[in-house]
Amino acid sequence: MSTPGHTLILLDVDGVLVHPVGYKTALRALVEHFAGRMGLALPGPTDDEIAVFEACGLTNEWDSGAMCVSALLLAALERAPDARRPTLEATFDAIRAAPPAVPRPDFTAEARQIAHHDADGRYPAARYLELLSARTDPANLPLLRALLGNVYAVRETPTTRTFQTFVLGSERFRATYGLPAEFVSDSYLTTYDIPLLDARTRARLLDWAAQSGHGVAIYTARPSRPPADLPPEEPVGEPPAGYPPEAELAAELVGLAGRVPLIGQGRVGWLAWRHGRAAADYIKPSPVQALSAIAAALSGAETDSLHAAAHLAERGELSGPLAALRNGPLHIVICEDSAGGIRAVQGAVALLQRAGVTATLSAIGVSPQPDKRAALAVVTDHLVEDVNAGLALVLGDE
Repeated sequence: MSTPGHTLILLDVDGVLVHPVGYKTALRALVEHFAGRMGLALPGPTDDEIAVFEACGLTNEWDSGAMCVSALLLAALERAPDARRPTLEATFDAIRAAPPAVPRPDFTAEARQIAHHDADGRYPAARYLELLSARTDPANLPLLRALLGNVYAVRETPTTRTFQTFVLGSERFRATYGLPAEFVSDSYLTTYDIPLLDARTRARLLDWAAQSGHGVAIYTARPSRPPADLPPEEPVGEPPAGYPPEAELAAELVGLAGRVPLIGQGRVGWLAWRHGRAAADYIKPSPVQALSAIAAALSGAETDSLHAAAHLAERGELSGPLAALRNGPLHIVICEDSAGGIRAVQGAVALLQRAGVTATLSAIGVSPQPDKRAALAVVTDHLVEDVNAGLALVLGDE
């Protein structure tokens, strides 16, 4: 590849820098945890079932976990209705005292029902609550509301709290949410995620990034902390889901934490809060997150890059770190495993071009899976099986 005035590399996390086994393992642990609370020895969802959840739009484990536990609870109450109590905890205890013989629910059938139910902009858990309201004893509804009513409220929803404890580990859970962890756990992301960036490629990448005109940033929709360089006087705010450092855990796992800027969901969510917008307005596939990552790779500054990205997207003007692009051409390389993330960077490049920047893009699709590769082929310049092969196209042969 050629090397114009600025060459910047953006790296996605899940499927690129790490193989995200931790989330699936935490989802299984969550379902088995609550099955155990009811005295039921039933396994959590398999990888194949989780794939169906994702195909049905349940891409967030806060939704799918609450769905599975609700299905388990109803299956138990159908066989032991006298165990119902005013609260979830009391109901779990009553079921556990004399656990009924409960067949494992068909979790995929429940997910398909959610997929076929009118979304109307609602999260899957809210749609599932509506579906269950039409088919269960009304006396069960207070219990179901406690599970499904607002899965994005960590403090209110037991399945979400439990999942986040597994994902972050009990110590980071306490530090993130200011809540006591209900059990002791290591971080499943740290324990089970598999790093895909090898040590040799990481060293070459960091050496490359240290050269004039080069820059690297992590670009991910994973939850994260607010900007790492946020000035002390800047307010942080407190979104309902908090600022769990899940992107930071991935950066630590691959040895890039603190060595390259990171533009994750928490950074962009903070920006949206500061601008009075919904986080979804700025997080990929919005070009704002992609612009933020470009500016951060260029400058190493996260806070200023976020503000500059919003300014360009909403006013069409270059400012902050992006103003440096008036002086020379820009080439961006994105390593992604999803077409949506690549299209977001394409949108960011289009905004830069409209602002007068000579900007080009090379999209590297990263996946060993045939179905993903077929989808990526439509929007990429290169297809590789792993990030190390993708970065070799930019860094060259040794």
